Amino acid sequence: MRVLFLVIGLTVTNCHIISDYQEPNFTNEEPDDFSYYLNDVPDFEIVHFSNFPSPTHVEHPLEIKIFGNTLNLRLRRNELLTAPNFKALVKDDVDRELNFTGKSNCHFLHKDENFMAAISFCQDQQAQGILFLPNDTFEIQPVPVSKPHTYNVPHLVRRIPFLPEVFTNDVSSVILPLEENQQKFKRDENGGSKKLTIEAALFFDEAAYKLFAPYFKYNDEELTNMLLAYMNAIQALYHHPSLKQAIDIVLVKLEIFKKQPADLPHYDGERSQLLDSFCAYNQKHNPKDDKNPSHWDMGLYVSGLDFFAYENGRKSGVTMGLATVGGVCMDKYNCVIAELGTTNVFGKPYPSAGFTSVYVLAHEIGHNIGMHHDSTGNNCPKEGYIMSPSRGTNGETLWSSCSANIMRTMGWAKCLEDAPSKPAKKLDHTKYGKQPGVVWGAKKQCEVLLRDSDAEIYNPAELEGICENLRCKTPHRSGFYFAGPALEGTSCGDSKSCQGGKCAAQKKQPTQNVVKGGWSNWTNVSECSSACIQRSKGFMPRRRTCTNPKPVNTDEGCEGSGYEVVLCMDDKLCKNKRQKINEFASKKCKQFSKLLPELDKNASGLQATYESDRLWMSCAIFCRRKNSNSYYTPRFELNDLHEDPYFPDGTWCHSDGKINHYCIQHHCLPENFKLTKGILPDDDLLLPQNAKPNAKPASDNLMKYFSIDLNKTPLLKILKPESEEPKDDDDEWFDEDYIEIPGLDL
Repeated sequence: MRVLFLVIGLTVTNCHIISDYQEPNFTNEEPDDFSYYLNDVPDFEIVHFSNFPSPTHVEHPLEIKIFGNTLNLRLRRNELLTAPNFKALVKDDVDRELNFTGKSNCHFLHKDENFMAAISFCQDQQAQGILFLPNDTFEIQPVPVSKPHTYNVPHLVRRIPFLPEVFTNDVSSVILPLEENQQKFKRDENGGSKKLTIEAALFFDEAAYKLFAPYFKYNDEELTNMLLAYMNAIQALYHHPSLKQAIDIVLVKLEIFKKQPADLPHYDGERSQLLDSFCAYNQKHNPKDDKNPSHWDMGLYVSGLDFFAYENGRKSGVTMGLATVGGVCMDKYNCVIAELGTTNVFGKPYPSAGFTSVYVLAHEIGHNIGMHHDSTGNNCPKEGYIMSPSRGTNGETLWSSCSANIMRTMGWAKCLEDAPSKPAKKLDHTKYGKQPGVVWGAKKQCEVLLRDSDAEIYNPAELEGICENLRCKTPHRSGFYFAGPALEGTSCGDSKSCQGGKCAAQKKQPTQNVVKGGWSNWTNVSECSSACIQRSKGFMPRRRTCTNPKPVNTDEGCEGSGYEVVLCMDDKLCKNKRQKINEFASKKCKQFSKLLPELDKNASGLQATYESDRLWMSCAIFCRRKNSNSYYTPRFELNDLHEDPYFPDGTWCHSDGKINHYCIQHHCLPENFKLTKGILPDDDLLLPQNAKPNAKPASDNLMKYFSIDLNKTPLLKILKPESEEPKDDDDEWFDEDYIEIPGLDL
């Protein structure tokens, strides 16, 4: 089993996304930009502001007319929105500070007996903010247009759907600067306990950056938003009622390592040495005085490395994190390491690969604030809760009574009682309102798990089950992948969302107009490409998006796939340089043998005979096994690597005497085959492709199913997936993921 490692959370202002707004005056918006503003709530109006504050204004009057009402605001500049000592850095050969704070004098607040507002004017002629009315909340955003406006920029004001308790804490913190004495922080007197806040510093290492940066097209702000959603999900867990007392988590520092710091060696992921290394780095760079606004209570090292430990003389790779129990207020021990985005050597994702890692990190935070495993020194059950000693991808989304009991005895953690400064708006994870799934929906969570923009829900008909375990697929791989419980707020059906691991009905909302999604036109991803194999053709991948129109107030999306491959003539590309198919296969088998030593690197590869009930057969590359008279296709082992175990699209694979067949997305299909719904024939490898804690060889049946003899005859034609699917056993991920501090009795 993989070890759980500790991580920390932050606080965020509510952020929602709105969907396709289409008005005759605004037809040239860039769809990718505009889709940020319009999502599932079509209740909006377009307004124009007649005046904007100057940089010297401390107060500014503003009139807004929306939905038949006139709101008169008297805005006052918010001097405390951005913490003066906050730093967000990208560390490379030359360190660069991320400029998220904007102008320091552009944030304004309004409060009266009727409503409240927070509006920022940080860009010329543009406003962004939130209006809090007694029974409604509205968001203000500038409408993105293709041509820049020098004045009178149109703004969209839309009604935000109600989410239980999303705004409660945010409203009070927004109002703080308006109080006469500008008090720093009021303690929560509920039950006589003090309000606890973890001030966190997050360090995203070079290995993790290399994993995620390509997916986000090397956009540091997009990567930061993903980290904020990730931390916000942890915050939501620490606000769950099952914990009895909430803990706020605020980001004080964020560093993204494009290049690993010289004083922070990673030891290739050996967990004990890495934790010691990070703890030393954390202590070195953390200001000593807890009263220093730049000081943090807990350092979080989030890594793309595959952690491991040596147990009984053997290397074990089941660990996912490491933390000390009760180390939060000690300079030497307030440090945690955790995996994010990790896969095994074959590219198969561990439970820490996607948003499941938020449960891992919440678990590790629990250790650092004094929690032990359920069933260890207490009477709570071993399974079913966040502090379970194992962590797979199933359930465990609530806190046990033992964890809640620890929260009632936190008087020793004095460092958590001081009030933090409000973080910079764009570096504030509370913008997801403890409901990150509203913004990071099920498809987006699948994309993060597989780092693949084509990834999606495995079976949209099983939406209600995603709150316990989300399953994902991609057209580029076989089988499916467990992503773990979907994030809080993820839509799981009509008027339903994931809450505490369950698909729960949302509070009744006004009837909303439903707009079914429609596909855009296909767009070629690249020009015609070819491997120049004899009798074959070239291929062109192309994509389409569900944006014509974009679905509104429905989870159905568009039927079919947004990715396909079409054939093209490659004569100009290949001319007289075509290779035999066995030559191509032999070269690939030699490459495969570097990863799979059981393959004979000196033997030739070959193409299998076409089979109508297994369309992948004649598109898979078969390689000779050492000391064997059979050929084997490593579909299972190489499914998640960049080494493709198939012939390229466009490879000739069969002829029925009339029509030639070619490989298209790993299937041997007729040349004129049309995907009427954009859906390929069912894949026969319907098995979970997640990494297992202890690597096991493929079963005998699986080996035979993927093998042929010297006459190209299959050794096994029928495979029952249910007989090959491993039984869920999260105990396999069990490990001691914490370190006891000598002399500390909690």
